Amino acid sequence: MVRKGILLGFAPGSAIGVGRFGYGLVLPLMQSELGLSLSQAGLVGSANTGGYLLGALLSHRVLAVVGYRRGVYASLFLQVLTLLALWLGPPYAVVLALRLVQGVLGALVFVGGAALLLASGANATAMGLYFGGMGVGLILSTGALPLAVGWRTSWGLLGCLGLLMALVAVTAAPGLREPEPRRVEESGGLAGLAPTLVVYGLYGAGYIGYMTFVTSGLAVPLAPFWIVLGVGAMLTGPAWGRVIDRLGGAGSLRLILFVLFASSLAPLLKAVPYASALLFGVSFLGVITALTTMFRERLPAGEWARAMGLSTAAFATGQALGPTLSGMAGDMFGGVSAALWMASGLLAAGMALAFVPLGGPGPDATQTS
Repeated sequence: MVRKGILLGFAPGSAIGVGRFGYGLVLPLMQSELGLSLSQAGLVGSANTGGYLLGALLSHRVLAVVGYRRGVYASLFLQVLTLLALWLGPPYAVVLALRLVQGVLGALVFVGGAALLLASGANATAMGLYFGGMGVGLILSTGALPLAVGWRTSWGLLGCLGLLMALVAVTAAPGLREPEPRRVEESGGLAGLAPTLVVYGLYGAGYIGYMTFVTSGLAVPLAPFWIVLGVGAMLTGPAWGRVIDRLGGAGSLRLILFVLFASSLAPLLKAVPYASALLFGVSFLGVITALTTMFRERLPAGEWARAMGLSTAAFATGQALGPTLSGMAGDMFGGVSAALWMASGLLAAGMALAFVPLGGPGPDATQTS
């Protein structure tokens, strides 16, 4: 399963690491060459995050109809086409539409791939390696883009990179099991995990607040910082897999959120920025790994796929609100530093809520920590 987690991890690596995170890397070129205002640039980002939220909400229904494996791989290659289409230099309205569609497809890849891996018997280490594939995409994108000239060529390079990663992910297809169908008599268990979804939403808001404003407060080169963060993300499985299997989902969720909160603090970022990047990279995907372990522990197998979709929607909602909340704090209380403190505050709120006993049909969270 470890090998399968690594190979399938190239799917979110392509759809999220390249397809989503790549926009932030190309954005300065698009602004300068297309003359985009800040609001126009922000709208392109919002189109993608809005599409991601829509895809998360629809994921279980769509993938259950077409089949998870078929739907994941179709979405994976279709989102590559949206990246390659930007290579043609379409009008602004078409750029918005393409980024919206990429967000929808990226969510289907992320949710569906995780559900397939869970259904195939993956442990926390394999799940961490799957999520860590996003770090691979981030590193490759950061390293490759300096080779491009202009925003169109940049998207073409990202599209080719996404295609290569998608082809690697295909090798994981044999042996992946479809998630079990949901049974009416087993439904209702997700209601008990509502507090956990709120924790996940707060995590999404705090995580994206850090990712949005961290580069504005750095005194070191950007590319090495992002590469160190990506390396940390790649290490999610080896770093947290055994810890999560030993502590259980709830106990490890608290621990990882604490490390994530500590790594986001402005004083650490200012004093040792690469340590902040490495710890943040290792931990931000560890949260997702711990959450999927909670689903496996507390829910019947037929509910796992739906739980992944709902949790991703909660995360996407937090991710949509996080930059606004952090940005407002920055405007009101002192610039980038205040924005980063707000991001840390959101992570602290999620961490505090995680210490409330998290319900569900499985053992009480306090017994697993």
